Amino acid sequence: MTVTLRPLDEPMLVALLDAAVAGAEPAEVMPPVAGAPGWTDAARAAFLTFHRSRSVGAVAPVERTWAILDGDTVVGAGRLEPVADGLEVGLWLARGARGRGVGRAAVRELVARAGGRPVVAETTADNAAAVAVLRELGAVLVESDDAVHAVLPGGRVPAGTAGVAET
Repeated sequence: MTVTLRPLDEPMLVALLDAAVAGAEPAEVMPPVAGAPGWTDAARAAFLTFHRSRSVGAVAPVERTWAILDGDTVVGAGRLEPVADGLEVGLWLARGARGRGVGRAAVRELVARAGGRPVVAETTADNAAAVAVLRELGAVLVESDDAVHAVLPGGRVPAGTAGVAET
């Protein structure tokens, strides 16, 4: 497995949409879209609009987004978004990339790219993989109902954790 982060641009955005359609539900990768469930034409258009308005080509981007590649295949996306208490890290992976360490490598690299700023993450208590990665990175976890809020002070990555490359 060779995990790579590539800045999201128009060609990567098209490949990212293909990965989402092939391996995820719309609700896993973007805000809800009104209308029929699944990857309708409206959902596909909303996916492209969402990323263009937040990152790719936005006049005032609200986040920095990377396509996550496993080898030469786009398998998901990762982002860093400025928030009040640091940078929020987020990612999604296509089903075929889950459970193989791709997400772990991508999160570690995103945290390393925070440049020493605090990193926060939000997940659910039943997302055992995300909670485990955040614990490995030394995050302080606060659980409330089904939500888990994680804080990595100073955006540090523990020594000896493998990162990924950006091309």
